[in-house]
Amino acid sequence: MLPTTAPLNYKCVSSIQAAAATIVGLLIAAKCQTNIMTDRHWLTNTYAIFGMPYFYYDIFAMYCTYIYVKPEVQSKPLLQRLQDFAENSKAILMHHVLLPLILFPAIIFFRKGLGDFFVGVLYMCEFTIPFISARMILAQLQMKHTWYYIVAGLSMIASFLLSRVLVFPFLYWQYAVYAGLPLDQVPMQIPVKCNIGCLMILVPQLYWLFLMVRGAVKVFYKIYLKSKLH
Repeated sequence: MLPTTAPLNYKCVSSIQAAAATIVGLLIAAKCQTNIMTDRHWLTNTYAIFGMPYFYYDIFAMYCTYIYVKPEVQSKPLLQRLQDFAENSKAILMHHVLLPLILFPAIIFFRKGLGDFFVGVLYMCEFTIPFISARMILAQLQMKHTWYYIVAGLSMIASFLLSRVLVFPFLYWQYAVYAGLPLDQVPMQIPVKCNIGCLMILVPQLYWLFLMVRGAVKVFYKIYLKSKLH
C-alpha cells in the first residue's frame, strides 16, 4: 500500500521538473536571439540528457498514483494491475514512451547543432505542468467544490493552450521572420521531418485540450444548475 502522501509527492516532483525545464528553456531562447538557427547554448543538449530519464520516472509515478486512487485494483496481481493501468492510460503512455525515443536523438544527434532556440521554446512546453498538478492535488484533497479548484482548472487550460498548442504557430512565425518568408510558406520550406515531428507532438495536445475544455464545461454547467435551484 502506498503512503497517503505519495501522489502529492509525485506531483510536486513533476512540478519541480517542469519549472526547471521552463527556466532552462527561457535561458536558451533568450540567449539565442541573434540567429535563431545557429546560436548555441550549452544547456540545450545538457538538459536533454538530464531530462530524458524523467519521462520514465513519470510513468512509474503515474502508475503509483493510479493504483492509489483505484482501491479496487490494489488487490489484483501485479501483471493485472499493469494491464489495467496501461488500458486506462494509453495516450499518455504513448506520449511518455515515444517522445523521448524520438526527441532525444533528434536533439542530440540529428539536428547538427542547429535550432537551439527552437529546442529551448519546446522545453517551455512544461510550463503547464504545475497547474495540472495543482488541480490534481486539490482533487485528491477533496476540494473539487472550491473556487481554488476552478481557478486551478482554468489556469491549467490557459497555460496548456499557450504552451502546448499556440507554441507551434509561434515557432513557425519565428522561422518566417528569420527567413523572410510569408507564414504560409514555412511548411513548404522547412524539412518534412520537422513538420511531421511538430504534428506528432501537436495532435495529442489538441486531444488533451479538448478533454480539459469538456471537463471545464461540465463543472460550470453543474454550477449553473445549482444556481438555478437556489
